[in-house]
Amino acid sequence: MKITLILLLTTAFSAFSMDVHSQNAKVSLDTNIMKVAQLISAIESQTNYLFVYNKKNVDLSRKVKINAKNKAVSEILDEVFSGTGITYVMEGKNIVLTKESNIAREEVKQQNTITVKGAITDMQGEAIIGANIIQQGTTNGTITDIDGNFQLNVNKGAVLEFSYIGFKKQSIKVNSQQMLNVELAPDQTNLDEVVVVGYGTMRKRDVTGSIASVNSEKIAARGTTNLAESLQGSVPGVNITQSGSRAGAGFNIQVRGQASINKQAQPLYVIDGVVCDNMDFLNPDDIDRIDVLKDASSTAIYGSRASAGVIMITTKGSKGADKAQKATISYDGYYGIKKLARMPEFMDANEFMDYRFARYTTLDGKNYDGSSRKGVDAEGHPHYIIKNTDLNSAFLARKGATSYKDSKLYELMMDPSFDGYDWKKMVTRTAAQQNHFISAAGATDKINYRVGMGYQGEENVFKGNDYERFNFKGAMDAKLSKIFEAGFSTNMSMSRTQDICTDGTYSPYVNAFYFNPFVSPTDADGNLIPNPGAKAAFGSDAQFTSTYNPLIDLNDGNYTNETKMYRLMGNFYLRANIIKGLKFTTTFSPNYSHKRQGIFYATGLNEGNDVGSTYYQKNKTNFGSVANTTRVDWTWDNQFDYNRTFGDHTIGAMALFSLYKSNTEYQYEEGKGIASDHTTFHNLGTASGDKKLSTSYTESSLESFAFRANYSYKGRYMATATLRTDGSSRFADGNRWGWFPSVAAAWRISDEAWMKQFNNWLDNAKLRLSYGVTGNNNVGDYVTIASATGPSYVTIDGKEVQGYYPNGLVNTELIWEKVKEFDVGLDLSFLKNRINVTADFYNRLSDGQIMSRSVPIETGEKTSTFNVGSVQNRGIELGLNFNIINKKDFSWSANVNFARNWNKIKELSNGKVDEVANNWFIGEPLNVLRDYTHTDVITDKGVTMHTMNGDKHYTLKEFYEKYGTKYKWYEGQMAVNDWNDDGKIDDNDKQIYGCTDPRWTGSFSTNVYFKGFDFSIMFYTKSGFWSRSYFHEKYMKYGDRGNAHMQLDYYIPKGAPIIDHATGEITTATETHYGKYPYPNNSDTSMGGYFGDKGSAKGEGFQYQKTSFTKVKNITLGYTLPKSVVNKAGIRNLRVYVNVLNPFCFTNYKGFDPEWASQNLQNGGPSSVTYQFGVNLKF
Repeated sequence: MKITLILLLTTAFSAFSMDVHSQNAKVSLDTNIMKVAQLISAIESQTNYLFVYNKKNVDLSRKVKINAKNKAVSEILDEVFSGTGITYVMEGKNIVLTKESNIAREEVKQQNTITVKGAITDMQGEAIIGANIIQQGTTNGTITDIDGNFQLNVNKGAVLEFSYIGFKKQSIKVNSQQMLNVELAPDQTNLDEVVVVGYGTMRKRDVTGSIASVNSEKIAARGTTNLAESLQGSVPGVNITQSGSRAGAGFNIQVRGQASINKQAQPLYVIDGVVCDNMDFLNPDDIDRIDVLKDASSTAIYGSRASAGVIMITTKGSKGADKAQKATISYDGYYGIKKLARMPEFMDANEFMDYRFARYTTLDGKNYDGSSRKGVDAEGHPHYIIKNTDLNSAFLARKGATSYKDSKLYELMMDPSFDGYDWKKMVTRTAAQQNHFISAAGATDKINYRVGMGYQGEENVFKGNDYERFNFKGAMDAKLSKIFEAGFSTNMSMSRTQDICTDGTYSPYVNAFYFNPFVSPTDADGNLIPNPGAKAAFGSDAQFTSTYNPLIDLNDGNYTNETKMYRLMGNFYLRANIIKGLKFTTTFSPNYSHKRQGIFYATGLNEGNDVGSTYYQKNKTNFGSVANTTRVDWTWDNQFDYNRTFGDHTIGAMALFSLYKSNTEYQYEEGKGIASDHTTFHNLGTASGDKKLSTSYTESSLESFAFRANYSYKGRYMATATLRTDGSSRFADGNRWGWFPSVAAAWRISDEAWMKQFNNWLDNAKLRLSYGVTGNNNVGDYVTIASATGPSYVTIDGKEVQGYYPNGLVNTELIWEKVKEFDVGLDLSFLKNRINVTADFYNRLSDGQIMSRSVPIETGEKTSTFNVGSVQNRGIELGLNFNIINKKDFSWSANVNFARNWNKIKELSNGKVDEVANNWFIGEPLNVLRDYTHTDVITDKGVTMHTMNGDKHYTLKEFYEKYGTKYKWYEGQMAVNDWNDDGKIDDNDKQIYGCTDPRWTGSFSTNVYFKGFDFSIMFYTKSGFWSRSYFHEKYMKYGDRGNAHMQLDYYIPKGAPIIDHATGEITTATETHYGKYPYPNNSDTSMGGYFGDKGSAKGEGFQYQKTSFTKVKNITLGYTLPKSVVNKAGIRNLRVYVNVLNPFCFTNYKGFDPEWASQNLQNGGPSSVTYQFGVNLKF
């Protein structure tokens, strides 16, 4: 049925593909005498023809006498140019005027010409319509037709030049051949490339701001299901971080650092001209290009919503009804498998037993001369023992046992075939991933259309976590008359995320990963044990844990977490081409989204399970909830554009009036004691226990005026000025309007006469300067409106009374948070565009931060919202492109991106005063980490203390004498640095030791093409940052001795009790083992008072870890089949490829994945590698 529908659509749209141009098109002229330029304009205005000519060859000021009433264009041209040496060729809707040369006429007379035919295509075999073919050294030329074909009479031995915007020019010498099929390679550095800017487009050569672009080929090559991941590493200055490993996980995007103290705004997303809150719902295979506006001169046109940058996304489809195209059907898709990768090293059975054993050892409790601490001698050496009762507990000795050897743990430990039970494998899998997108597109000279549909499916390596999305796309542009154009585009999506449970208490993943290697999930008969770590499983009076078997919850489907998301985005426009160069466009863009999340925790009671789920065991009931969020917003833009060229001067202007309105409705309900587990959250009305219902509704609106002016002189000197003013409903009367101006200028130095001497190696040198102001109204919709909230219940005279109270101390003077930015940039091209450089330096100051501030107690409130504080971001960005080899059958290119950002707090809520509680310090970055910093482990050789006066090394005795009486610092423990060197540890010893933002980011990618084969690889790196590591918090927890742990190379003092695994006997360490981590024991589980989950300094070295990394993001190998083979089957282009995603990661971080190290297991989790096989097919 789906195939039939697609064929019907294709057939219907193909009907439009006939060429409606006729060389008998007729015009009428009101005057008999006019200039040639006026004649050309008159024909263009009355027909769909477009004239192509060289001004140097055609005398536009010549006056001609024409009597034209309903006269054919061809007759008029014959009459006007007869005997002038000007000839014309009609190709489709183009009329090409060329000048005859004497040489050419002479050669014609001598019959020394040949007719050359052929076709021009791109690297994928697509016909290039309107490509230029010129005989070198003459004006003899033509352009390609709707099929990319051309025909031209040329001299024997002539050289033909083939060119088209966005492609590299190619020259071919014509000998006796009469058929030429030319394949043009893309030229990413072409200065005539068109980039998307706010409310319009602009040639790359005329851009004055900092704009970076990524094309569809680079996006598709990444093979990702999320568009943000496709963009990662492709644009310098854009820091993109994956928020977790889960299927359908999102990404955090930061452009040029964090500008807001309290709440980091996300970039503004503009999709086909429609402002959206994210781009996660788009199918990467439907993207034509992405343009990132980074500096304020580029983003200021969006005013109050552009302080965090603007990401312009253009989907494939409508380009404007300007040329006819044959109908095409395209399919892009892949299927892949995702495998678990780079799992952290957990303790195996013997390692865990050694750790658990050590955790039961204690100081012997004896008094040693010269020492104030029992069990530690005057030299600082500890004396550890293990009591028999502790030894039996460590091994979970069976009830009534007199020896630790009478235990299941001992028997398993001594069994040489026992490798431990791997719980991780029981909740993970080899997952599948797929993406398919099929589209039909075509055009006549009146109508341009595209329809498409896509499906994405992604399984996570965690069992039961799946994501799927359906996309539907439609777009059409139509030329209604000589004046009016209209069009629309729609993008619809429906996604579903199926998960198990994200509550760490009940998550099967969290609980499974936490079981140690000695805990068996099943009994001897293969049945799942309800409480595998409890006393009964080991026949002991002690246990590892009472945690319920998570495999039962997973297999029985006791937990449901389903999220459905529906989106509909539209864009409808009407354009009037008023006069030459002036047009008016009105655009209405509605945007609808609905999200429904349903959660259910079942009782789990069934014939095979009489104790129920983990949730039921703790709460004795089931639970369900449903949250619905509906958002509707619309934008109405009314825009005038004027663009004209007068000789060497090009001017452009844009004026805009815009209205925007948004509303969000939220409904939440939950209940306990739901009648049946089978109906999950769909039957909350039957809940017999506690119920909860809450709703909310918010709305906001924005009214905007904007103006932009562009000027260019000879393409050498360029200037742009913009001004936007926004009025927001979020602010009170009198403060609603904000003004956001910007100016920018560019100077193409390479076009100066005195630079011509360098033309043999310097192709382009452009200097850019810009300054602009953008805004941020990133506050609640009603932050400046006083209202009642509650209810609150109090008892008066023995009666309960319900009352309401103000929503807080409202500041009606709150105004816009503004970001002021200066940018200087340099664009360079060398050696015929073989080397291209883009460099930028920026300075951004975010002033008048919207943040909470303490207020006097007399106000009745603790805080209120004010415009206080400022943050500065300074940075450099560097982009390098190398076109190393560029031959027809062999090309090789490489790209390098680098970005460095310096973030600094300039002022806080109380001026230039640190806010220590929030870790905010004047002159420091926003997201710094401050705490005590640890020394290395205190060894029998002593320890080195880092202080403000330099490093100081102490012998063990010296160190123990100085600090041992005050702190639990002796051999095997971990100390912290006495930074101010005063002999005591207090807040003055805390230091800023890191930041959660990277110091710099970079990427390297290279692409090779050889005779149909293509290969690409990309590296991405983030360096110099720390993360709060959930993995270390959970699996390096010294306070725990019954659950799984990461591998720890811990210190073992000489003489400490240890297990001899060869004999199973308890012995003592004959030599000191110098490990990195402190010795685990039961006398001090904080390992010196400042380490571990119970220490007073959890930070550096334990909770926070360095997480710099370099990843190979993808490796792709593809092959495009020869056209001579595929054309026989009616196929225009066929490429097959294999792709490997995230195959390697180079990092010192020991957790799951450094990119999402700050996420807990239920949201983060292990890394994966994906292997894809894909096809790009076009009919």
